[in-house]
Amino acid sequence: MPLISPAASWLSLVAKVGSIRRAAVQLNVSPSAVNRQILKLEAEYGAPLFERLPRGLRLTEAGRMLVANVERWQHDHARTLQSLAELRSPMSGHAAIGLMESFGRAVVSRLMTHMAERHFQVSLDVQIGGTEQIVGQLVARKLDLAICYAVPRQPDIQFLARVPSNPGIVVARGHPLANRKSIRLADCARHSFVLPDASLTSRGILDRALRRAGLHPATMVTTNSIEVMKTLVREHRQIALLGLPDIHSDLLDGEFVYIPFADRHVRGSSLSLIAHRHVRLSPAAAMVADHLKDQLQRLPVK
Repeated sequence: MPLISPAASWLSLVAKVGSIRRAAVQLNVSPSAVNRQILKLEAEYGAPLFERLPRGLRLTEAGRMLVANVERWQHDHARTLQSLAELRSPMSGHAAIGLMESFGRAVVSRLMTHMAERHFQVSLDVQIGGTEQIVGQLVARKLDLAICYAVPRQPDIQFLARVPSNPGIVVARGHPLANRKSIRLADCARHSFVLPDASLTSRGILDRALRRAGLHPATMVTTNSIEVMKTLVREHRQIALLGLPDIHSDLLDGEFVYIPFADRHVRGSSLSLIAHRHVRLSPAAAMVADHLKDQLQRLPVK
């Protein structure tokens, strides 16, 4: 017996397609049958769930509340079924993770290698986005895990791992500064910089720090492209101001050296592995979480 009633499922589909007739076609039932279920729900909850418009249906406020609950039930039910399947076969499962763009290549590649070596049959759903977007998906229970920069504290968020991510410079291995454990802004001023433009968060951090120190470094290139900055660091021995999230993959590959600023007034945020506080991770998601936590803790940051 399904835990979610047909009426609830039909309501969700009608809301999605915006039409009783189109929903009926997908369900392979008559439009009148779908309409009867909607009317029954409206009578049961004592409120109209849709506005009947000439070109379709639009959810009322009551309808939006009910559909949001139905979709949450559907998602939780699917998660429960997946967890039951994993109990029957602990080497398999599914996990949905959210990552910033700069993490995608190295994280997913290493995760797939990790699972293959251990013969895990885990399917992955990888969503790429900014912190606000990814955190929103996790809070809505659409993701099991996420790695984000500067995660705001919220009641529904649980921090599984955190790595300080103070601003610093990035240089290629072999650069004269590559052996430094830390560096002061004043020591960088004599070198030519590749700077992020104003659209990138790190530029604001740098500008405030430079104004406070009264410094004016020689700037060769300003760009909104992280990849352009990394290319110039790699091929032209430039110094770039980049955050830890921007060079995660390159650090793990050993291509660049990240040197944090020693100046006390130059501070950034943290890189965090997060999960939903009120959702128990499935065995597959817990395995992925352990691997991601290990990757964060192994970042070669001085």
